[in-house]
Amino acid sequence: MLKLYDLTVAQVASPMAAPVSGTRFGWKLCSDKQDVFQTCYRLTLTADTDSFDTGVVDSSASNEVTVSHTLKTGTRYRMTVTVTDNQGQRASAETQFDTAISPEEWTGRWIKPRQHIQGWAPYLRKKFALSGKVKRAVLYGSGLGCAEYYINSKRISDDFIDPPFTNYESEVFYRAFDVTEFLNEKKICFAALLGDGWYAQNRVWFPDCNYGDICLCAELRITYEDGTTQIIATDDSWKTKYSPIVLNNLYAGEVYDARLETPDFADPDGEEEGWCSTVYDETPKGPLVGCIMPPVRILRSLKARSVKMVSGQSDGAWIIDMGENIAGIARFKLPPAPRGAQVTFRFAETLNEAGCLDFRSIGAFATQCIQQETYIARGDKNGEEWAPRFTYHGFRYIEITGYHDLRRYGIVPEIDIATAYILSTDLKQNGRFRCDNSDMMQLQKVMLNTFRTNYHGFPEDCPAREKCGWLGDAQIVCNYGIMNYDMRASYEKFIRDFRTTNEVMGVWQMISPGHRGCGEATPLWGCAQIIMPYWMYVYYGDETVVRDNWDMMEKWVQHELDRAEDYVVSVGLGDWAPPGENSHPKRIPVPQSSTMMFFEICEKMAELSRKLGLGKEDYYADLAAKIKDSILRHFYDAENHIYSTWAANGVALTLGIYPDGDRKALLDATIQLIRDEDYEMHTGIYGNKYLVPVLCQEGYGDDVLRFLFTRDHASFRTMLDGGATTLYECIDHPMPRKYHLDESSYNHPMHSGFAVFYYNCVAGIRPVTPGFTEFEVKPCLFSEIHTVDCDYETPYGRIGVRIMRRDRGAHYEITVPAGTRCSFYPYGADTPVQLTSGCYTFDNE
Repeated sequence: MLKLYDLTVAQVASPMAAPVSGTRFGWKLCSDKQDVFQTCYRLTLTADTDSFDTGVVDSSASNEVTVSHTLKTGTRYRMTVTVTDNQGQRASAETQFDTAISPEEWTGRWIKPRQHIQGWAPYLRKKFALSGKVKRAVLYGSGLGCAEYYINSKRISDDFIDPPFTNYESEVFYRAFDVTEFLNEKKICFAALLGDGWYAQNRVWFPDCNYGDICLCAELRITYEDGTTQIIATDDSWKTKYSPIVLNNLYAGEVYDARLETPDFADPDGEEEGWCSTVYDETPKGPLVGCIMPPVRILRSLKARSVKMVSGQSDGAWIIDMGENIAGIARFKLPPAPRGAQVTFRFAETLNEAGCLDFRSIGAFATQCIQQETYIARGDKNGEEWAPRFTYHGFRYIEITGYHDLRRYGIVPEIDIATAYILSTDLKQNGRFRCDNSDMMQLQKVMLNTFRTNYHGFPEDCPAREKCGWLGDAQIVCNYGIMNYDMRASYEKFIRDFRTTNEVMGVWQMISPGHRGCGEATPLWGCAQIIMPYWMYVYYGDETVVRDNWDMMEKWVQHELDRAEDYVVSVGLGDWAPPGENSHPKRIPVPQSSTMMFFEICEKMAELSRKLGLGKEDYYADLAAKIKDSILRHFYDAENHIYSTWAANGVALTLGIYPDGDRKALLDATIQLIRDEDYEMHTGIYGNKYLVPVLCQEGYGDDVLRFLFTRDHASFRTMLDGGATTLYECIDHPMPRKYHLDESSYNHPMHSGFAVFYYNCVAGIRPVTPGFTEFEVKPCLFSEIHTVDCDYETPYGRIGVRIMRRDRGAHYEITVPAGTRCSFYPYGADTPVQLTSGCYTFDNE
């Protein structure tokens, strides 16, 4: 039986602000038969005032499908897809989506409190009456820095720190919400609570990273059953009042004074006393753009593992251990306290040797603040519960001071005093990997936790110290991210940030989005604007992200060419954070890593130009050849068939930067070098991404696992042995701190770039054509791995790989999605078994 599933519009399911032109549609096929592929489709789009029908289209396309029709703005459409396959089966499915409204259509204006008080979160509200029965209502809203929306005292969504951070001078995101279910009373109060977010915060990187006062632009579009419409939009008739959140900052935390609560702030019958008029905000901003990437939500919760006194005495200071390092907030359950009593909560990733919070890893030296909340009690006799709204922290440990249960003074707080909530962009998990190697599985859990706790609207370097989108970190881990999560909408947004950062700052920056920048981008960082669109094309078949950014990509190549001498680029940060620090003599020299990246981006540009017909294949291929020649002349030891470092050899083997006929000699020399150096890893975030997969593919997986997990030298195993629950910035740094000036983070995803080998090498899943229409399953053999269980959701469906090694041979179970083809290589095979869609079982001796 043929079925359709995962219908998408603009790469997401049922968006509320889809683009009206160039819109991309997608669907997946599933069948219980083998050798199934789509032969034709029919796509219809219907709305109350518009319709479009492709008719029957003879095509196998089901990903990135575009139509010639321009949709109407601010309209709900029904998308219906009917597909016929090669076996005569037919299936249909439908979904709904809404289109965005254009900047010119907005009737709402930016408003703010008449008196701006920095850090104090205001309410803004509008009361009105409905004129009839509501057929449908959509709220369009952008609160800067971030907003929560309420209708008649009910919060309409569960997102946090939204809308996502952008370069506000170029574009400002808004969200759209279907709020029909909330408009079921005659009298309505539409309210918003605003936090500083990224836009208005002034505590960190100030004044460059403050964009203006807190403000709101929103409109509620109501359609009644009788066909009439009404728009409730922000203007200076709205009222405002400051909330109990008297101070909020994404880095420093919140101060909440419960005595100032206004319970009826979103009640249509709420008191008017204390509410003041608003004014228009005239700070220049970019146009409002509909946001379709997923928002930040609660990923999961954690109960406290232990509560201990800091000093061992009944001194009113307690340390809560949440059991793992996370990014998020905590909800506190507090006992009865006198009105005005203050409780302070401070957060850190680790403790010092005295058992107190150690603030060095959270970057107090850089941000000039620590992560802290203060709660001022209202005096409720039944106790009080509270959690912050407009901040998030990187932490495992929480210190509480000012806590006193006056009924039981000096008694340790109950274990349920704190519940932690992990916050992350709500990414759909696309990949799942399991094997029987405990080192790999423990590290995979740590890496996934690190990746998720460093995505809050953009990929961060760390969630405590900087919260910045370092381009080098992002491009290193993008393959790993794509193989584990659906990154399409989120990475497209981030890649657009590269462009708008350049527009605002006038030069490519190390960080995007935002003003912090940190200077002109170096080669392994700025290359993100080529590397990330390239892998989006390879893994998702996303041509749009390449075509939309091709001009930017070409300019980056020219930028690198302009600073090269004899095609060698000598500047850069290089292979960041290897064991032994960046000054380690066995780290790949910066001119080698920078120039090898220059070669790689030219190779990728030539490939993209050839496959997409962009007309520059010969130019980039010729430039790559010149760079390769220069690398060999300057850096390659032709007599000994080797470069000077593990990293350089790994990159060269991956990219083909060696003389003709030298591959085996270079490979042999590399393995011998690794063994001669007793598997003491000298590679950082760049080197490992290339070295690990290529050695596995060449049959040296056991050597790879040895240097990744040795206990004889600094490795991921020694990091895990030290209690890591997230990846360290410097994997050889101990916990607790032993060096006074050691300020590195304990939550940095950049070291996980190499771990794409879990999928590409251990399970052997690799795309042959963009989007996995053709792919191979070619697992690499490891003596310490006997079972593999892996799934990956491609744009066409789920690939499944199950492997069980036996004393002689192995058992394989392979799932091939409808509409795709697989070349399957059992262990040791040189010739593949060609598979069409379906589920297959193999046993080989």
